[in-house]
Amino acid sequence: MKEKNKINWKTLAGKPEFSTILMLVIMVVVTACLQDNFFSQRTILSYINSFTPLILMAMGQAVVIIAGGLDMSCGTSMALILCVMTRLMDPEQPFTGVTALVIGLLVAIAMGLINGFAVGYLRLPAVIATFATSYVWLGIALFVMPTPGGKQVAWFKAFYDMKQVPGLEAIGSVIPTALLWILLACVVWYIISRTRTGRYIYAVGSDADNAYASGINTAKIQTIAYVINAVFLYFAATYYAGQNGAGSAHFGDTLTLQAIAAAVVGGVAMSGGRGNVYLAIAGALIMSFVSKIIFFADIPNAYQTLVSGLIIIAAIGISAAYAGSQKKAALKGGK
Repeated sequence: MKEKNKINWKTLAGKPEFSTILMLVIMVVVTACLQDNFFSQRTILSYINSFTPLILMAMGQAVVIIAGGLDMSCGTSMALILCVMTRLMDPEQPFTGVTALVIGLLVAIAMGLINGFAVGYLRLPAVIATFATSYVWLGIALFVMPTPGGKQVAWFKAFYDMKQVPGLEAIGSVIPTALLWILLACVVWYIISRTRTGRYIYAVGSDADNAYASGINTAKIQTIAYVINAVFLYFAATYYAGQNGAGSAHFGDTLTLQAIAAAVVGGVAMSGGRGNVYLAIAGALIMSFVSKIIFFADIPNAYQTLVSGLIIIAAIGISAAYAGSQKKAALKGGK
């Protein structure tokens, strides 16, 4: 009985999920040691607010990578949605907020469909296709909003902090709005993951040829993955619109690589077919804590990129090692 309940630490340590959680714990401990008021309510709320957009983008990126793709345009996509929404809103006309939400969602879906069509149906390499569309989205964003600006209707602040909107203070004081966005994203993926589409996303990412031979419309599934990613980008853009009430075509310039890195650090295999979308949240937290540690340790900002790169390399190495061990185990089992 004791043998059955005994934890196999060697097997557990070999899983990428273990390394991700361990890395996150280390980041939290180090940050807490460097920041005296780390566990105060104000600090935790501030961290949740600042980390949420990257978390949402990382979750969307994880879906695309699991499906065997990559989205190099996610930063400019989010910026375009943000520019469109803040350009459409007029503080004197509250209903323009609804218009902004609808048009923003349609723009997001359109970008997801275009990226998915280029990768899934035209069979263009995902890196090249989405890198090209990133410039298209940037050009459109600059056309919509040549210089940073935009406006916001009063009730739109609820998407960032409900306490700032009359009538919603009670809800906002109980649970942070940012946390609601993360819960919404998790619920959306949970529902999708329980469907046939969710299973097909993993199948296509694992082996597109075998999936196609099994009767799966691989191009359609990849397109759906990009649309799901676009919806998560829409969530992030709506959050930013509620927070800042303004947009900029260059707002997401640094977020693309961060989102990809967060997904990879979260244990999502770049080869596709393996990974957990929920763990992309942990990956985003790890990437976010890197900058906090560098700031509180008074390390020059120039080292932030170096540290982030080392973390990504370590995460990819652990993931590759785990994949190799799984393959060897499968070959031994076949014998």
